[in-house]
Amino acid sequence: MSKNLKPVLILAIGLGLAWWFISRLDLDTVGAHLRNAKIWPLLLAALLINLTLFARSLRWQAFLSPIGKAKLSNLFAATSVGFGALFIIGRAGSEIIRPAVLSLRERLRPSATIATILIERIYDTTAVVLLFAVNLLSFELPARSAGDWQKFGGTHGVGMFLLLVTLGGLGALILLRLKAEPIIAWLERHSIWLPQKLAQPLLNFIHHLADGLSVLLNLRELATTIFLTSCVWTLVCAATWLTLFAFGLNFSISHIIFILGFGLVGSVVPTPGGSAGAFHAAAAKGLEFLGLDPNFAASVAIVYHLIAFGPPFAIGLFYLIRDDISLRQLREMIDSETELKDSTQPQSHRATEPERGRQGDKETRKQRDREKRRFFFPLLLFFSSLWLCGPVALSVLKASGGIIL
Repeated sequence: MSKNLKPVLILAIGLGLAWWFISRLDLDTVGAHLRNAKIWPLLLAALLINLTLFARSLRWQAFLSPIGKAKLSNLFAATSVGFGALFIIGRAGSEIIRPAVLSLRERLRPSATIATILIERIYDTTAVVLLFAVNLLSFELPARSAGDWQKFGGTHGVGMFLLLVTLGGLGALILLRLKAEPIIAWLERHSIWLPQKLAQPLLNFIHHLADGLSVLLNLRELATTIFLTSCVWTLVCAATWLTLFAFGLNFSISHIIFILGFGLVGSVVPTPGGSAGAFHAAAAKGLEFLGLDPNFAASVAIVYHLIAFGPPFAIGLFYLIRDDISLRQLREMIDSETELKDSTQPQSHRATEPERGRQGDKETRKQRDREKRRFFFPLLLFFSSLWLCGPVALSVLKASGGIIL
C-alpha cells in the first residue's frame, strides 16, 4: 500500500467510526451525564494511569538489560512520549517513537530495541485476553444481553475459544523461544516460493520476534517482567473502576475485566486520537452489554478514553518541550529506522545464525535447559498476582470511596 494512501485510509476509518458512534446518540442526554460525573475519582484515575508509565518503564528496563543499561528517568521520558503519541498519531507510529526518543538520550539504536517493544505488546495483549477469557467462563450477562452472545456459543463458549487460542499462541511463542534457530532456518528454506514482498517482511518479523523472546535470559528477569505486567493491569483496572465510580457505577472486578476486554479490542485499531472512534464504540458496547443505556454508556466511554490516553499525552508533551525534541528529529530517526528494518536481508541472518550456534558455549546451553524446566513458574506467578492484586486494589478503592462520600 502506498505510504501516502495508508494514513488517509486510517484517518478515514477513524472518522467513520467516530461519526457512527456520535450519530446514534442524544447529545443533550450525553452532556447531562458528563456534567453529573464526580471529579475526584477521575483525577485519581488519571494519577493511576500515569503510574502505569512508571511500571512500564521499569519493565522496559528489564527487557533492555541484555542489550544495554538505560537510566530509569530516560526510559520514563521515552515511555511518556510514546504513549502520549497514541493520542495524536495512533498506535503504529507511537511504537517507533519510544525507541527513537530513548536513542536521543541513551546510546541505544532504535532498531536494537524494536524487539523489546514487540514483546511488551505480547505481554500486555496476552494478559488482557487471558483475563477476559477466564472471566467469561463464569460471567453472567443481564438477560436482555445474553441472547446476543448465544449465536457465538454464549459467554462461556467465547471464553473457552479465546482461552484455547491464547494458550495455543503462548505455546507457539514458547516453542519459538526454545527452538528459534531451527524454526527460523526451516521458515527461510520454505519461504522461497512466497513473493518477495510477502516473504521478506514475514521473515523480518520472525527474526525480531525471536530476538525479543531471547531478551529474557533468566528466571529472575522473566518473573520481574511478569510481575510488573500484573502491576500495570492492576493499576489500569483500578483506574477503570474509578472512572465508572465517577458516574455512580459500582462494578465488580469481573465487570471491570469485561469492559477492559472490549477496550482492548478498540485500542488495537490504529486510528489517530488514541484509537478514537474505535475505542469509544467498543467500550460503549461493552457497557451496553452490562445493561447501561446507550447514551449513558457513550458518556462513560468518552471519559474513559480521555482518562486512558490523556494523562500520558500531558506528560509526554512536557518532555517534548523541556528537552526541545522536535517532530522533525523524530520523523527523520523513524524514517531511518524504518528503512533499516525494511532493508534487513534474510541472507545475512542465515549467514550469522549457524555461526552463532556453533560458537555457543556449553554454559549457555545449560542455562537454556534450566529455563525450559522452569519456564512455567513465572506464568503461574503472573496470573496469581493479577487475580490477587486486582480485587485487593479495588476493595481498598471501594472502601476509601465510601468513606469520602
